Amino acid sequence: MRNALYRNIPIYIGLGGLLISFIVCFVYYSIQPTFYNFFWISVIVFSTVISVFCGLWIKNIIYYAYKDPLTDLFNRRYLYEKLESELKRLNRSKTALSLVIIDIDHFKRVNDKYGHLAGDKLLTRVSEVFKANSREIDTIARWGGEEFAIILPDTDSQGALKYAERLRKAIEKSEKCFGATVCIGVATTDKPIAIDILFAEADKALFQAKSVRNKVVGANFPLCEI
Repeated sequence: MRNALYRNIPIYIGLGGLLISFIVCFVYYSIQPTFYNFFWISVIVFSTVISVFCGLWIKNIIYYAYKDPLTDLFNRRYLYEKLESELKRLNRSKTALSLVIIDIDHFKRVNDKYGHLAGDKLLTRVSEVFKANSREIDTIARWGGEEFAIILPDTDSQGALKYAERLRKAIEKSEKCFGATVCIGVATTDKPIAIDILFAEADKALFQAKSVRNKVVGANFPLCEI
């Protein structure tokens, strides 16, 4: 629902400007029936166009507030807001929620060997792999540097581990990713726990995976309600 509102902001504001123009026009004509039609047509067109441009401007502001400009993924701010919303929804949905944290192995070597532009290109290509292997309801975000986080609604631990393994293999086999591999930590909960706890457990799993490299590790921790 939120994404649909965001995509159609210019349309909604444009329709709002058009509606206001018609109301003003109607009220004026009801008071003074004789007036230049051309003037009011110009007012309606002008206000509608201005409203659409304002909508596009607002949409761009929201876009840059929640998007990472390099990868076009969501940023850390949106990730936390979305995760908080999904955790609250667990009370109603009675399903599981999984958090996946991903780190590119030896990313510094790519920068040192090929340059920072190549490092940026690797980040964008890895992001494309994430998008190609994820559902529309999943939230993919750049957590920081070469680390990414993905929220998987309605996904239990088994489903999340299969998803993470699919990502790992896809990146490992991709010819566009400079031979890069990733480590992935997975944490799952079916109760509305604190965000910091979920992140901490996924990060612990990631740390275990990084001790081996090119590996997926799932967290095993007791669930506790807020």
